Amino acid sequence: MVGTLAVLCWPAVVFWLFANRNPAVAFSWSVLGAYLLLPLNFSIDLPAVPTIDKTTVAAFAVMLASAALLKPDRLRALPPGMILPGFLPRSRAVRILFILMLLGVIGTVLTNGDVLRIGPRFLPSLKFYDLLSQLGNALFGLLTFMLARKYLAHPEAQKQALIVLALAGLAYSLPALYEVRMSPQLSRMIYGYFPHDWRQHVRAGGYRPVVFLPHGLWLAIFFCSTLMAILALWRTSTGQTRTRWLLAAIWMFMSLVLSKGVGSLGIALLLMPIVILLPVRLQMIAAAAIAGIVLTYPMLRGAGLVPTGQVVALAEQVDTQRAGSLEYRLRNEDMLLDKANQRPLFGWGGWGRNRVFNEKGQDISVTDGYWVMRIGIGGWIGYIAQMGLLTIPIIFLGLRWRKLALTPATAGLSLALAANLIDLIPNAGLSSATWLMAGALAGRLELGRLPDTDAAQVQDDALPVRRNAYSRQRKRHPAHVPDPSLFRVPG
Repeated sequence: MVGTLAVLCWPAVVFWLFANRNPAVAFSWSVLGAYLLLPLNFSIDLPAVPTIDKTTVAAFAVMLASAALLKPDRLRALPPGMILPGFLPRSRAVRILFILMLLGVIGTVLTNGDVLRIGPRFLPSLKFYDLLSQLGNALFGLLTFMLARKYLAHPEAQKQALIVLALAGLAYSLPALYEVRMSPQLSRMIYGYFPHDWRQHVRAGGYRPVVFLPHGLWLAIFFCSTLMAILALWRTSTGQTRTRWLLAAIWMFMSLVLSKGVGSLGIALLLMPIVILLPVRLQMIAAAAIAGIVLTYPMLRGAGLVPTGQVVALAEQVDTQRAGSLEYRLRNEDMLLDKANQRPLFGWGGWGRNRVFNEKGQDISVTDGYWVMRIGIGGWIGYIAQMGLLTIPIIFLGLRWRKLALTPATAGLSLALAANLIDLIPNAGLSSATWLMAGALAGRLELGRLPDTDAAQVQDDALPVRRNAYSRQRKRHPAHVPDPSLFRVPG
């Protein structure tokens, strides 16, 4: 009852945000707040009707609130490009992937009209109402992406989104630390249910926090993305604000360690030096390289180019128990990939048809990585369409960084998304936060090069440390150090 009431009241929160905050901040809080606070046990799933849950409720509320409250006078007061016109993207690559996703859904339904008989088990065929339902779910699932493309395309909007992401992670660390000490109980105490298997959240003599997310691994990767956002804000800040963001980064890193997500911690240790040490250009190239690897990972895995044996051997040197778990997971992925390749283009569809069963009809497969689930259900067409929407904007931005004069905010958002993309290889942590970041980057790709004045500001924002160093040198030797404004690169 409490969960249902919370979900149904969320549109009122969204309307209040759009009435009192600028669109970028209102949209970011609307989506992230729903993802972090609303329960999972509320959904309306009817035949031929898209599933209505906390994600779709938030996206629909944003559409209604923006249409009702963003009047022309408010829009005219915003900088040019702050809100992109229209709802559908104008980027050719994004449009192609969008259409490919819809065609993939149609192909999946049309090629899975047979009933699967495996021992005593019967798996139903896909029918016309499945086509309507899955098309609706695909469109509804992309609502957050499309809205983020509209409201978070501008560099200033992306900086505000980073601040919202950072503040949301810092606030969420408090209930998470409570569960580290007291056990993951908040979801049961407030909403009356536990979202997953309790045994998976007892770790290292303590507990892995969950709060209101589907699993502790989802919380850990959210903290990892939050840490990337905080470090990006630290890079672009000066004075006391810079010190505050540094303290926030230390706190968030501590929270990530205590959340006991080993994979997310490893991703953070990989990406932190990139955010801290590299300029925007190399940050974008690194994020684009990660996105390219994630996109092509199934092809490399299927071709035997991923050194799984060496990875397991390396894991055995660290922890034999985790190495055994990794080997078991890799074995399951091989089975699922072999079955997916029996219907390579459009996959097996839903109802568990993508899973592996023995002759007695018993399910003997474990699906952990999102990539293998996506290929099994939607085939390579569905995988390329969906993962392309998540990765292609980063890849194209990395290739066009010089032409677009990208800001540190865009680079920080790209690396925060890259952390989530890496996690999709071993886990299934695709969320509305992932689509928000991907949509924002797709909007930045569509926005193109900023006016000369904005581009000049981009160069200034990208080098706060260098400007501070010049200021200190000018105070000591004013006659020998030129004004840093002379070093601004024109648009």
